[in-house]
Amino acid sequence: MNLRNNPAEPNERENLERAIAAVEARRFELGDEAAEVALASMREKLAKLDARERASHKPQQRKLVTVLFADVSGFTAMAETMDHEVVTEVINSLWSRVDKAVLDHGGFIDKHIGDAIMALFGTPTAHEDDPERAIRAALQIQSEIRAWKRERSETLADYRNQIQNIQLRIGINTGPALLGTVGTMGEYTAIGDTVNLASRLEHAAPVGGILISHDTHQHVRGLFNITALEPLTVKGKSEPIQVFTVNGVKPRSFRDTTRGVEGIETRTIGREQELAQMKAAFKETLEKRQTHLINLVAEAGIGKSRVLFEFGRWLDAQEQPVTLFKGRAAQETFQIPYSLLRGILASAFEIEESDRAAVARQKLESDILKNTSDRDNAILYAHFIGHLIGLDFSASPHLKGILGDARQIRDRAFYYAAQLLTELSQRQPVVIFLEDIHWADSGSLDFLDYAMNTKPDLPLLIIGLMRSTFFENRPNWGTGTVHNLTLNLLPLSDAETRELIREILQKVPKIPEALTDLILQKAEGSPFYVEELIKVLIEGGVIIRGAEQWSVEMKRLSDLKVPATLTGLLQARLDGLKADVRETLQQASVVGRIFWTDILEHMRNPEFQSAETAIPVMDRLGVLRAKELVFRYEESASKQAMEFIFKNQILHDVTYESVLLRLRPVYHIQAAEGLVGVGGERVNEYAGRVGEHYERAGEFLKAAEWYARAGKQAQSRYASDSAIAYYRKALDFLDQHGSAEHIHLKLDIFPRLGEVLNWQARYTDAADVFNNMFETAQAADDLAAQSRALQGLATSLSYQGDNQASLQSAIRAEALARDADSKLEFARALWMQGSARYRLGESQAAMSLAEQALAVFTELNNQNEMARCMNLLGAAYYVSGRFDEAEEYWENALEIFQELGNRQQGMDLLSNLGVIADARGDYETAFQRYDSALSIAREVGYRDGEIVFLTNRGGEQAALGNYEAAEADLRRAIQMAGITGSWCMPLTFNYRAEALIGLGRYEEAFYSARQALVLAEEEKTPEYAGMAWRTLGMICDRTNDVVRFSDWETRKPGKYDAETCFGRSVKVFVEAEIDMERARTLREWARHEFKRNHRERAEKMWREARDIFASLGAQMEVGRMKELPA
Repeated sequence: MNLRNNPAEPNERENLERAIAAVEARRFELGDEAAEVALASMREKLAKLDARERASHKPQQRKLVTVLFADVSGFTAMAETMDHEVVTEVINSLWSRVDKAVLDHGGFIDKHIGDAIMALFGTPTAHEDDPERAIRAALQIQSEIRAWKRERSETLADYRNQIQNIQLRIGINTGPALLGTVGTMGEYTAIGDTVNLASRLEHAAPVGGILISHDTHQHVRGLFNITALEPLTVKGKSEPIQVFTVNGVKPRSFRDTTRGVEGIETRTIGREQELAQMKAAFKETLEKRQTHLINLVAEAGIGKSRVLFEFGRWLDAQEQPVTLFKGRAAQETFQIPYSLLRGILASAFEIEESDRAAVARQKLESDILKNTSDRDNAILYAHFIGHLIGLDFSASPHLKGILGDARQIRDRAFYYAAQLLTELSQRQPVVIFLEDIHWADSGSLDFLDYAMNTKPDLPLLIIGLMRSTFFENRPNWGTGTVHNLTLNLLPLSDAETRELIREILQKVPKIPEALTDLILQKAEGSPFYVEELIKVLIEGGVIIRGAEQWSVEMKRLSDLKVPATLTGLLQARLDGLKADVRETLQQASVVGRIFWTDILEHMRNPEFQSAETAIPVMDRLGVLRAKELVFRYEESASKQAMEFIFKNQILHDVTYESVLLRLRPVYHIQAAEGLVGVGGERVNEYAGRVGEHYERAGEFLKAAEWYARAGKQAQSRYASDSAIAYYRKALDFLDQHGSAEHIHLKLDIFPRLGEVLNWQARYTDAADVFNNMFETAQAADDLAAQSRALQGLATSLSYQGDNQASLQSAIRAEALARDADSKLEFARALWMQGSARYRLGESQAAMSLAEQALAVFTELNNQNEMARCMNLLGAAYYVSGRFDEAEEYWENALEIFQELGNRQQGMDLLSNLGVIADARGDYETAFQRYDSALSIAREVGYRDGEIVFLTNRGGEQAALGNYEAAEADLRRAIQMAGITGSWCMPLTFNYRAEALIGLGRYEEAFYSARQALVLAEEEKTPEYAGMAWRTLGMICDRTNDVVRFSDWETRKPGKYDAETCFGRSVKVFVEAEIDMERARTLREWARHEFKRNHRERAEKMWREARDIFASLGAQMEVGRMKELPA
């Protein structure tokens, strides 16, 4: 099948083309497989005719090519058992698939040799990505062989075992080869060392594998999952050669390259020190198993991405394998919640933007199942994490009961994602590359901060690339427990810039000093400026490129006006593009720094309607890629389109600014419509970007609708800042451009905005929003909306502590709900009143209102609101000392919340039930309830709750006499609270002092009790202050001494004996009307008096304490006091 050096006869070409057309016409009749078998050989012959005709006019030449050898193993053994005709048909069907894979990727089939094939990439037509094309062809060949084996095993069942033994080995090498016609038959082929090495690599390749040389690897770095093997000794080479196996395509990668200008590969210059520090941080991450963060800070054009590339190349060559995640933030996704985290996970798990919602969800579930050993909870993890990043798991049984609790969903998703990260890092170190995080959304950064500081002891390295403005919004980034290294990249020195110029212009034998001085003066140490200026000089004809050498025409330099700024330089490059190519780049800039071809192909300049004669978009993008203005992601986020990215943000911004003002609205509308089309059923995930496009187009009402959608998306994921920004924009546009028909949308936005403002403790702002809502609803005569507005206002007022005003607002809301005949709003207004009455100390009124609300919610079968009413009833009965009723309501509420999957409310109720058990003196039951609450807090990653429940459990352990366990719990709670503290720390320190008393460590107990007292008085919590004074009295009793305070504390220096301490404790509890704790102090004081033999006084205190316990229904405490102390 070799080509001969003579042109094809005209009828030979015509006959082939006619035969191909005939087979295509009968494809339906023949079937795809038979048609492809027939067509493959004809297409190959036609390609060889083309090559032969071109070769007939060309002398032999040396050319850079990529050579692929593939050899079938197992075929000879199979052929021995088959009929000759079957063998021929089978091998032809196999080679047709192999040949098609080569041709599909622009390769040239040089020859078939027995059971092997030799293919060339880079001839007759060369492409900039020929090595990549060869590897992609190899991967497709292996995929085709697997498919062929499946199909043939069914059609030739008798030979299934032999067919399954068929395997291909593939070897690939890149280098110069001699191309031309050889031999007496004039065969066109490639010869030389490059070809020989490719053949030897094929022989050395693993069965079913792909083996590539170091030279090929250099051209495709970053595109494929590649494993370095031990150096290979091959015939004809004096030294072993480095080889690699190709395992697949890296998801969503784009070509890592060191080619700065026109394919010239350059060394990294002037960044040796920074790279050394990054390598040292990685090694320390491994050796000490400590989480490290590296901040690589520089302004645009200084070389952050190049340093990261070099580090990645070094990392790739290390023996230690790592799990590498990559993420990139973009200006257009700054407000989209968790967009950076979503991009990281979508890339890692190959979730595409064009996937249907169900497919995207299934991919996430499947990949998390693969990556965690906790299979029982893997689906739970996937649903919370997926919902956080916008995949809408609202129908999940794990979420549907808590969809109104965005904070709980966010907190649990953070915890589960951190657990997943922990498990991945325990298998092998994890490295995360984050580019342009000065544009990152706050939610993703919050998660990364959470992960770093809650998991400080992982082999985890995070590298973030940012501009210095990043720290204006996040001054505390990287503080805390994580090991933090900040590297500020400075502009190159003059000497380093000169070295870079020499490196880029290495093909110029002697660079004129005047040219170097010009570039040096203009660049001011910016590597990007150096590259772009040299490209302008090439495009302006000052630097002339040759095959082996370049030359410089200095005379032309005076005719070329060199822009003084980087912006001007980039604009000059844009001006040098053909009009249609420049227009495509401008349209892409409207879409964003990252853009997709399916949107771009539908964008049109309305001033030019010549689409029929226009160059295809892909061809224009090919020109832009060749000029390195854009890069293509090798695996697009969409199956239906290719994905591209501007070389950097500066180029994107300059291109966008060059778009004519009159065309921007048109393009933005087209981009918005394109995003809606791409989004399909998942369109709400793009709502913020769609809204921005409509805003920039001046379509403000459409923008308002999409911003409202985006606000809901953000709110559902507890992304408060983004939600507020979207809602505010929507309301502003509706105020300025809306009409009466848009009032319903405003009334939908107002309560959502008010709720989010309340989340941020911006209660005055929230009250203003609800007042505006009330006025708008009045104007629309919407009674139900008026009621909702007043309920929202009541909530904001209650958070501000104005419970009386809150109550009045709720009363008005109830009246409006009655008039509107809205049972739901009526019941909610009753609950709001009950809550206000409870905070005002009117327990009986609170009970009555909560019971009325519960009846209505029960009629409506609103489970969540029923549980909230029960919770309120439990609290009201508890403060009334009616523990049995309180316990019953809280247990019923707990059961509902557990059915709904609301674990946050569930653990709070378990804690409440623990308080009741403690109040009864039932320390064992209290311990069990606090222990259950603690388990849930740990499972959902609720750190604040874990501190509180550890404290409560420790207190019960101390009461039960388990002092060692109690002290361990309480010490852990104090450590977790750290320097930021927790509201329960006065109680924690006090309980620890009690445990230390039980252990006989009185000096430590004093310091702990003293700290409890100081914190309680600072925070004005009389209950905890009274408990601390009691504990200090117990220390005096046990040591038969006084406690002393120095002048640094909150009171005057002095000495306090047991009687004084107990007396202060009782006084505090009397004033605060906390009878349970007063009884406990009286009991300890009585014990002290019995020891001093003051029996009359002691017995009086003992009886008083017992009577208080009895009146409160604390029968177990009463039982403990039947006998007087000896």
